Amino acid sequence: MAIDTQKIIQAIMEGSKYRDAKGIIPIFGVYLSLFSVDYYNKLSFEFELMMEPSRQTKAEQLLIDAAQECGYATFHGIRTSKEWEKIVQPMIETQEDELQGFISVAIGLGWGNIELVKLVPGENLVLRATESYEADGYISRHGLSKSGKCYMLRGVSAAFMDLIYGDSYPEGYNTFTAIEPKCRAKGDDFCEFVVQKSHKKEYTC
Repeated sequence: MAIDTQKIIQAIMEGSKYRDAKGIIPIFGVYLSLFSVDYYNKLSFEFELMMEPSRQTKAEQLLIDAAQECGYATFHGIRTSKEWEKIVQPMIETQEDELQGFISVAIGLGWGNIELVKLVPGENLVLRATESYEADGYISRHGLSKSGKCYMLRGVSAAFMDLIYGDSYPEGYNTFTAIEPKCRAKGDDFCEFVVQKSHKKEYTC
């Protein structure tokens, strides 16, 4: 059975109506927060720009690592939730379906218009996003960049592969790593995330 992205998005939209005064949304087995993407972008990009030029690459990697670890824990919670079992699991017949389920949830959370371009099971993955609040946010604040700026989507793309093709949670973390060869923040037509096996695996969970 094909993954019904619209059905998943609708479930997230319905569930997101219930939130507390701080914007915390209990849905899909995890606690999600509702806050301004402008604020997130400001924190991320100013953190990077505050560093000396020689340390900006390290700052970038810290942001990507944080996204990968967060995505790994969050989507593990999502795929073991009652909502996933009821709504998504019946649609899953293959590991590619599970990956598409992750993508559909990410779209429903407003992380971007994400498309699965290529998957070699257990080896590599290519995702594209024609919308990304990180790319849009960077351009609006700083103009065009010389490098990719979608740190969150880059880390989460690797986390998807960690969960599906890595060892059982939490040992599978950092089995994969991602690069962003194309980014709308650089003037490309889309943001592209290429995920492959990590040469250096670290356990930080």
